[in-house]
Amino acid sequence: MKPIDSEDPRVTAYVLGELPEHESDELRRVAEDNPALQAALAETHALAELIRGGFGNESLELGEARREAIRRAGRSPAPENLVSIKSRRRDWLRPAALAAVAAGLVACVLWILQQIPVGENELVQEATEAEQREAVRMHILLSPTRRSARAIAGGITPLPRAPKDDAYAVLSEVPSEIVDEEYLALREIWQEDPEAFFAQVRSAAREVNLPTLGHMTSLPDNPFVSTEEEARSTVPIVSGTASYHLVERFIRNEKRLPPRNSIRAEELINQVSYPDDGDADLDGIKLGVEIVRCPWDRELVLMGVLLRNESQRVIAEDAVLQVEVEPEFVRSYRLIGYAGRKSSEGESTVSEGLSPGRSNYVLYQFRPSTSEAFSAQRVVARVSLSIENESNALIVPVTTPSRDWDAASNNLQTAVALATWGMVLRESPFGGALTHLHIKDFAQDALQGCDTSDLKRREALQLIIDSLPLFELEPEENEN
Repeated sequence: MKPIDSEDPRVTAYVLGELPEHESDELRRVAEDNPALQAALAETHALAELIRGGFGNESLELGEARREAIRRAGRSPAPENLVSIKSRRRDWLRPAALAAVAAGLVACVLWILQQIPVGENELVQEATEAEQREAVRMHILLSPTRRSARAIAGGITPLPRAPKDDAYAVLSEVPSEIVDEEYLALREIWQEDPEAFFAQVRSAAREVNLPTLGHMTSLPDNPFVSTEEEARSTVPIVSGTASYHLVERFIRNEKRLPPRNSIRAEELINQVSYPDDGDADLDGIKLGVEIVRCPWDRELVLMGVLLRNESQRVIAEDAVLQVEVEPEFVRSYRLIGYAGRKSSEGESTVSEGLSPGRSNYVLYQFRPSTSEAFSAQRVVARVSLSIENESNALIVPVTTPSRDWDAASNNLQTAVALATWGMVLRESPFGGALTHLHIKDFAQDALQGCDTSDLKRREALQLIIDSLPLFELEPEENEN
């Protein structure tokens, strides 16, 4: 073994435990009589402890992503990175230089580790929560009424639960806290800026995953309700418009009819705004009714109910709009649209109320008790609006005889065109003899009598007409 001095690289190797055992024994023997070598050993040992302490304060745990990156880097080194093994130089660096190199290597290692993604569990959790929030927001925006998954603690007024049969019900695996936060955020947008809220509805309808729509639950149409069992029906005060934008997306962009279970007739009807026809008025809240012979089934009568808010306040969720029919003249009735919701429910389905400047149009089908019941002049039903904590109420009588279809207002013609379009699209069992050819006549009648300045109404009616050729496709081509 060659002589050992204080600058020998074997000093560093000894301290790091990398020196062979027989050389380690020789170095210890020489160091007993060599103070300079003893000082070099002590200095190198102190430096090694300092480096170990630096590493000890860092979290160097490798996640699976890091391990895989290292494996990939080690499998196929580039040729320019390969070096040949050469013999050691005889002019060894001083321990101080070795210490500087070691410190530099430590810094490089720490920098490289900082570039590798850390906190994988946290990143995955954040991504999952973001996906959940996006899904919840999409469900709320596309649902017929904006609901929460549970009541909220902390003094906030409890929100209604989403019904189990709601096609847009939020997935059960999403934490209820996320549902509530997204619901409250959207409710705030609705209250402060309704137009911004509906802009988000339109955006959601454009961005929703199309295959998902095909797997939505198909909700049953409302049946006819016997007046002997229930003569009073709660009228929905507000509806969304998401279904209209979904239909528009399919027809304009996909060039095909939408899945039948994505159609909500009430959301097609209320895509357009309905001007007041001048029936009853209570401080800017207007209520009107109109009845005509059903144009596709002469044994039935259609009733349109228009609620319009021209006041400076929201018609709140505690308002109750009801139709009460006379069993003597009406055998049964049916609420068109609002699939999955019984028309005889005794509670309001509105979750946010009707904001100023907006209207809501609702259609009913009446089956008269006799063929002559609607021929003479009489009151066959009453429509009323009552608001909690207000003594006044709006009451509008529904009087006969009913008018023919040709005498119907443009409001009713438009609502019927959109409603029957929805019934045929969703293959409603209550459509009877309705076909897309009937819808063409209804839409053209409404379009002909429409005000030329009402562009939104004209666009909706034109969309009906533009969709008609899609009904002519072979079933297998148009299958959804």
